[in-house]
Amino acid sequence: MKNYVVWTNCTVNESDDTVTKWNLAPVNNDAARNGYSQINKISRDSAKKYLQGTWEEIVYTDPAPSRTAIFQRNWQRIHDLWHKEPCNILYLDSDTIIIRPTEIFDRFAEFRLFNWTDPNFNEKFENLYNAGVRYYPATMSRDLWTVGNEMAKNWDLDNWNQEQEIFNTMFWQQHVPDPHHPELNWQGMILHQRSHQAVDLLNQWNTVPIDNAHIIHVHGSRNIEETVNVMSIFAKNAGIYN
Repeated sequence: MKNYVVWTNCTVNESDDTVTKWNLAPVNNDAARNGYSQINKISRDSAKKYLQGTWEEIVYTDPAPSRTAIFQRNWQRIHDLWHKEPCNILYLDSDTIIIRPTEIFDRFAEFRLFNWTDPNFNEKFENLYNAGVRYYPATMSRDLWTVGNEMAKNWDLDNWNQEQEIFNTMFWQQHVPDPHHPELNWQGMILHQRSHQAVDLLNQWNTVPIDNAHIIHVHGSRNIEETVNVMSIFAKNAGIYN
């Protein structure tokens, strides 16, 4: 059975109103595009070094009109890939880095998200999980795709959380006994501060120390330049680059 690891690294022709709409840094400029390409390479190289098993990579590169349009496209593409042949699929955001040997494939039988997003709840979910690392095993229930497809029919491109709400709906209805694996999507939303205090706060927030993390999510949409710096430091310390 094939294992796939999927990333997206594409030009985003998005207007700068995202600064006020979603409080995100602009991406429609050369510096941001270069930064995202750099972190995508680091993420892919980290997987090549530390992700256990035999797998093939897929990187979606065609330009998109917005980041939420990327979410919508990826929904359909991964849906179609999963239904094309029996396979396991791990999706990784480009701002994630694997820093030690990590087992995902064949470890989980259900569709998986792994850790909270920030904020970690909303009016729909007491626990709102982050979709930057997600796993679609061949053994996941086909009924989950039906649930997701019903929600995806009316995709709201003005709702930043649309994607995560679909995936959280799918994930939580499985009632898995061990839903929380923060080490596999350790949230580093303030790592850009590069301080011991920031790490201490994140250790408490994630409920596991960064020393136990396998996959760290640096949150590039908040500051792509510092994300490049932080991921480069992690890559060097983890021996991904000599």
